[in-house]
Amino acid sequence: MNRDMNSNAVVLSSARTPFGKLGGALAPLSATSLGAAALVAALERAEIDPSEVEHVVFGEVLQAGVGQNPARQVLFKAGLAKTVTAETVNKVCASGMLAAATAMRLINAGANRVVAAGGMESMSNAPYLLPDARFGYRYGNGALVDAMVNDGLWDCYFPMTMATQGSKVATELGLSRAEQDAFALESHRRAHAAQQNGELASEIAAVRVATKARGKIVVDHLPRQGRTRVPVAAGAHGDVFTHEPSAEFTFDYANFAPFVTGDVPAATADRDEAVRADSTLETLAKLKPLERDGTITAGNAPGVNDGAAALLVADAAYAKAHGLQPLATLVDHATVAWDSPYIALTPAMAAQTLLDRHHLTTRDIAVWEINEAFAAVALVSARRLGLDPAQINQRGGAVAMGHPIGASGARILASVIHQLRARGGGLGIATICSGGGQGDAMLVQVG
Repeated sequence: MNRDMNSNAVVLSSARTPFGKLGGALAPLSATSLGAAALVAALERAEIDPSEVEHVVFGEVLQAGVGQNPARQVLFKAGLAKTVTAETVNKVCASGMLAAATAMRLINAGANRVVAAGGMESMSNAPYLLPDARFGYRYGNGALVDAMVNDGLWDCYFPMTMATQGSKVATELGLSRAEQDAFALESHRRAHAAQQNGELASEIAAVRVATKARGKIVVDHLPRQGRTRVPVAAGAHGDVFTHEPSAEFTFDYANFAPFVTGDVPAATADRDEAVRADSTLETLAKLKPLERDGTITAGNAPGVNDGAAALLVADAAYAKAHGLQPLATLVDHATVAWDSPYIALTPAMAAQTLLDRHHLTTRDIAVWEINEAFAAVALVSARRLGLDPAQINQRGGAVAMGHPIGASGARILASVIHQLRARGGGLGIATICSGGGQGDAMLVQVG
């Protein structure tokens, strides 16, 4: 590896919610509540004082109607202090990975010591939009626009859904329906095996969704509160900025938080809902293609899902000074852009950029995660990189687990880390495509 590209950014912990189906177990929870659940779990696993977190960056794609700066909402819901800064990023499916890359860069630049990063999505709660309603309709009908499709699943450069587009590209690239179905079946088989073997316990934090108090998560205790960190001195005279808010503007965490304690009825979500142990090639083959004469179906594409993932990223010197044992080092991030419809090509392009930059070959990479935007994307990416499909996504992928678009980049990054740790260390790459024809990849090292 090119030692001139050393990184000081280490991962202290990660946690994600299970991924739910559209209208499924997590549907009562907003994206920001899901993000808070993942962040609280990551904080507990890191065993650090939440007051140590200086900045939060979370990805979310379907932000219509969610409210101002969703990442800021996440930190307040998670109990962090008002002086913690936050930003929300949107790079479609790569949003969660971009959040982690942003954290890495902030730490390597010396801007922060501890950053919470991740991604979230509640596709179940995506609203419908009513364009032109602001100034009224003069005559005729108005149309509702599905924000989930419009902002997350639609190519605005070549107007069609990405599923339709992906089907056309898969045919152009010579990828058969049988190959895609076989890969999808293997994704379900691996994900189910990972569930049964307990391999996902290091990744997933269960969520107890209140069944009567809608929008609430039942916990044993409220999250530990972060302390306000006012700058020690500011201005030419070294004045300390202090101010006590009025009673009206004093934040009431217990009422704002999505968490409740006590004997509250709840349903526990502790595994990805969409994984099917009973899937077969025969049942997959019976599904109609999404595009006439195409090869992509609901069976070899991921579903529409809810979920969140979070990582705590810190400076290596901070971790050492506090006696913390990092999970991994975030070595580097690469991003590429190409023709919008050809997202199937971009994960391999981004990964190859990292390999070239660090004078590595695919043989140097012990763990590969290529997001299954469709089975076709993972297959094309593996083919372009010269990888056997059996080498990638060892614990299953988005076709089985689901693809809550803002969260997936963070999920596959954390999965690479935990797989590397399970095998005793090494280098890993997580790579993902995103709407608009972009690709992102991250190189991580354990040990």
